Amino acid sequence: MDLSVDLGRGLVLPNPILVASGTFGYGIEYGDVVDVDRLGGICCKGTTLKARIGNPTPRVTETPGGMLNSIGLQNPGVDAVIEKYAGTWATWKSPVIVNVAGESVEDYVEVARRLDGVPGVAGIELNISCPNVGAGGLQFAIDAGAAGEVTGAVRRATDLPLLVKLSPNVSDIRPIARAIADAG
Repeated sequence: MDLSVDLGRGLVLPNPILVASGTFGYGIEYGDVVDVDRLGGICCKGTTLKARIGNPTPRVTETPGGMLNSIGLQNPGVDAVIEKYAGTWATWKSPVIVNVAGESVEDYVEVARRLDGVPGVAGIELNISCPNVGAGGLQFAIDAGAAGEVTGAVRRATDLPLLVKLSPNVSDIRPIARAIADAG
């Protein structure tokens, strides 16, 4: 049975099982536990232009329905991610989609440019739930204009497939989704 999923722009997942960003690190951390080549794809941990140390502890708390975390996008920065992980990603059958976060449109664009053409990088997931420091902390994900602007800018910077991580923190997601789709 063919379970493949064609997401466009050449990104075909072998099956619909996609590991969500932040839950699986950069993938290699779980190589001894999970056969990554059996997954449909991996959305790796959030990656920013420069290294981030993340939030102070405690970062995780249990709730009656599970857990909450606030890691704060701890990561070594895009150049270190490429150097440390891309070579391994290029050997996997499962496509790797890099979750990209930033504080400005320019941050997102520069990270996308650096990922463009890197063997092992199959696509980009824009994490637009990050605050837009240039707009007084407004999250890209809750404003259709800002969401469209960052998506369009990244689309012009790369031909890699783009997925956009939407926020549930809006009363009507439709205008935001439309702006993103219209932007590329």
